[in-house]
Amino acid sequence: MTNLKIYHGRVPACGVFCGGCPTFTREKNPCPGAEINHERCEKCKTFHLCCKEKGISHCYQCDDFPCKKFKAFSKRWEKYGQNFIENQSFIKENGYKAFLDLYNSKAISTKNE
Repeated sequence: MTNLKIYHGRVPACGVFCGGCPTFTREKNPCPGAEINHERCEKCKTFHLCCKEKGISHCYQCDDFPCKKFKAFSKRWEKYGQNFIENQSFIKENGYKAFLDLYNSKAISTKNE
């Protein structure tokens, strides 16, 4: 996994760890993460609005998970070291706090290398 930063905010519907997102980790004009930049996430037609329409907060709660759209999106993110299908499964089984703890521990360990 490349270039992780610590992140303790909200986990968006897609299940990205914002601390591993290239927009969050870039030096110039970084995204502040889903917690602060919630307006951007809440306009996401691909996942947030789809979940909202179905009365759920995250994709793993959907009967169609993982749908074709989600699989394609997840595949594009593998180059950044995140598998969103695995992220969603981890969140479902362990919760958001454990998810953030897991990735933040990876961020700390890569920082110390």
